[in-house]
Amino acid sequence: MIRQENLRKVFGGRAWAALATAVALAWLAGCNTSTPPSDQQLKQQAAQTTEQVKSGAQQAAADAKVAAANAERKVDDIAAGVKEGLHSDSKPSPAGTIDINSASADQLAALPGITGARARRIVDNRPYSSPHDLVSKGLLSEAEYSRISGRVVAD
Repeated sequence: MIRQENLRKVFGGRAWAALATAVALAWLAGCNTSTPPSDQQLKQQAAQTTEQVKSGAQQAAADAKVAAANAERKVDDIAAGVKEGLHSDSKPSPAGTIDINSASADQLAALPGITGARARRIVDNRPYSSPHDLVSKGLLSEAEYSRISGRVVAD
């Protein structure tokens, strides 16, 4: 059996300390308490991350739909304005409004969201005491009315 004294003679004092340190470090490295994640843990983390990404993508898609609808509404409003300007035989009123009690079906159809058939129904249901009568008589929804409310009067 090798004694410490013999090892000291062979390796010297400093070599012995270096050897003892190396052995201690090797032992500590072997006792590493942090274990790599298991396959199940990795699977769970991947599922959670995928769910977060999926949720973010769904929100982005919903935001894109809202933006597209807003852009479409603006384009429709611009097109209706151009159509109104092209089909107008008279000078526009100073306020740029249309009297729903005297406007032709063509003039009404130039309003945003008003089709020819709906314009004819508006003409057929005259007279109106206020523009909001279009909603109370069931000709337009509140949302449809809000798109034209600044452009119509009932004189």
